[in-house]
Amino acid sequence: MKKDKKYKVLLCSSMGHKVVGGITRWTGNVMSHYNTNVSESVELHLFSTETGNTAGMTNLKRWSNGLVKYIGMLRALRHSIAKNEINLVHVVSSGSFSLLKDLAFISVAGRKKVKTVVHFHFGRIPEIFETKHWEYKLLHRIIGKADTAIVIDKKSYDTLMHAGYKNIRLLPNPLTPTVTGLIEKNKHILRKERTLLFAGQTIVTKGVYELINACKTIPDIHLKMIGHVFEEMKTNLLAQAGEGHERWLSIAGEQDFETTIKEMLSCGVFVLPTYTEGFPNVIIESMACGCPIVTTNVGAIPEMLDIDNGDNYGLWVEPKNAEKLRGAILRMLNDKDFAARCGANAQNRVNEKYGMPKILQQIEEIWLNS
Repeated sequence: MKKDKKYKVLLCSSMGHKVVGGITRWTGNVMSHYNTNVSESVELHLFSTETGNTAGMTNLKRWSNGLVKYIGMLRALRHSIAKNEINLVHVVSSGSFSLLKDLAFISVAGRKKVKTVVHFHFGRIPEIFETKHWEYKLLHRIIGKADTAIVIDKKSYDTLMHAGYKNIRLLPNPLTPTVTGLIEKNKHILRKERTLLFAGQTIVTKGVYELINACKTIPDIHLKMIGHVFEEMKTNLLAQAGEGHERWLSIAGEQDFETTIKEMLSCGVFVLPTYTEGFPNVIIESMACGCPIVTTNVGAIPEMLDIDNGDNYGLWVEPKNAEKLRGAILRMLNDKDFAARCGANAQNRVNEKYGMPKILQQIEEIWLNS
């Protein structure tokens, strides 16, 4: 690469639908940074792989919906690579059926003699390598074709390195300046005792039923759930909560980002009893807000909260265990000094380890050295 010419990267990722998931938010954060901070080395272009919200769809419906749109995407991808004189294609992957799209994108870039990075934004790789079903076969082909494969949690990194792959890099998600700016703007907000907050898509795999079951027998609390929710799910959760739920439960639906940060700043405990994750942005954000956190030990969460070292950054339980979840919530509610210490420790940790400039410096190094 000539010194006077920037390295052109095409970021192929989801960005733009109404229901904002982790990948969409990550993409927006990265693009916002590059749009406001000129890089000396890299010129970043976005190729949106958005196909609309598929939550609640059957696998067959997701397959047929994606296939039609991906055929058109491949033609557009070839055009974008040629038009923008792209040096490297960075494919962001959510796993499952989208692995077929990822493989096709990497194959197209390879035929164009363009370098490729695949970025796995999910934490199920160890489980996939145990089962060795169709996802395993696709992962193997994708990693073999890509110049570099990025994972966002250590368990996935260790699994792939143990399997003999040599092109694996570990890269966490960043804490964005937008979050720190909103925290500073709303620093006057005080925590409300015995209030609980859940933020995320209100779906089964986020542990929402376990959360309701854990909380409905805890006295004098208020649980607020924010994030996209289908009406059927909301009806089912209210039924699960039982008679009198209006006294302690609010299912508020999707909120704007600043409102979400305000809710994190004011809650007594942030709870995410999820079954599976990659590197969840809501944990990064709740850490930055100084929340006492109760969550599960999945994906990158053990590294984020330094679970293995036993330091007080938050509490975790195994997924799908409402009783242990209830016990962890009660400890945070009843031991105020411990909860405050966890929140302060988590806030310090996220600012030290996951700042945007530090993470994007690492990603540029990956791009330039792939």
